[in-house]
Amino acid sequence: MPARKKTTISDIAIAAGVSKTTVSRYINGKQNMISAAACKRIEKAIHLSNYHPSAVARSLKTQRSYLIGVVIANITTPFATSLLHGISMGLRDAGYNPIFADAEDSPETELRLTESLMSHQVDGLIVNTTTEDNRNLIELSNAGTPIVLIDRFIRDHNFDIVLAPYSKPTIDLLMHAHNEGYRHIAMFTQPYEENSPRETRLNAFVQCDSEAFGVKKPMEDVYIVDPWDANSAGIALKKLVEKLKGDSGKLETCCILATNTVTMIATYNAIREMNLTIPNPIGLCGPDDWGWARRMGWDWSATFGKGISTYETDPEEMGKEAAKLVVKRIADPNGQKQQIYTPTTLHLRQSTDLKHTLH
Repeated sequence: MPARKKTTISDIAIAAGVSKTTVSRYINGKQNMISAAACKRIEKAIHLSNYHPSAVARSLKTQRSYLIGVVIANITTPFATSLLHGISMGLRDAGYNPIFADAEDSPETELRLTESLMSHQVDGLIVNTTTEDNRNLIELSNAGTPIVLIDRFIRDHNFDIVLAPYSKPTIDLLMHAHNEGYRHIAMFTQPYEENSPRETRLNAFVQCDSEAFGVKKPMEDVYIVDPWDANSAGIALKKLVEKLKGDSGKLETCCILATNTVTMIATYNAIREMNLTIPNPIGLCGPDDWGWARRMGWDWSATFGKGISTYETDPEEMGKEAAKLVVKRIADPNGQKQQIYTPTTLHLRQSTDLKHTLH
């Protein structure tokens, strides 16, 4: 049986009724230069013929690899799941392919991975960094490498970055707790040094604890928790309860802000294990970064317990925007750096509904 003839760009052009130049533009991600009708014909011709353009030929012609290195601080988190999905979709739509790497929360591993990706001639980097002090990425940026940060800042350099506006929704949640009548607030957080989202939430907490609740030493209301340690949240909660009881022995009301979803769930489990009730005397709130659950049609924060008050972030949208931005920076290396904020949505639920329990 004779070998099947390999489909060429000329075959696609004939099938779609366009020129080879038009097909080349489509393949190289310049669909904005082609009519919508022509794009549809080319797409259909490519699909029906199972055509795959030569990556080597394309690279030689454009001097690009069409590969983007993507380094994630911790790829095992629920936040990262949605983030990677968004990046994949955004890069695919632009004709690029990602190479994903897990830094395992280690700056040393991040450095090694970044160097490896650069040796593979990636056209740009998307980085969810492990550290705010990142001289390596600053040097790469100064040398002309297109780099987009995602969710976390790096000190002393102006990078393109996509993130959520964490301060205002954190303040909104805590002021809601104040208006509900909670006597105290506390924050359960993973270590926040070198992690700008956690630092931003911490600063918002300190501001509210000081200004709204009149606490002179708000950092004393901050508890470091390891959500991957089954006992950590329970130990922190016991310390908080002892403080809330004071000399009187009466447990005063307190709303706990968790720094992220995994910490929130660890805290929820600790509250249940101590046979404390939500929302009185203990309230619970924090960010919801489980975009993967919403893609499955499961709004976990609405069904967990009797509902957890959260502000919803959208890691998938962050990923899509980061992909668009790195492709834009490749095309326009000298363009003005951008900070893109994805929206958040506040959801007030039973876990902070203290007033209802007082009637």
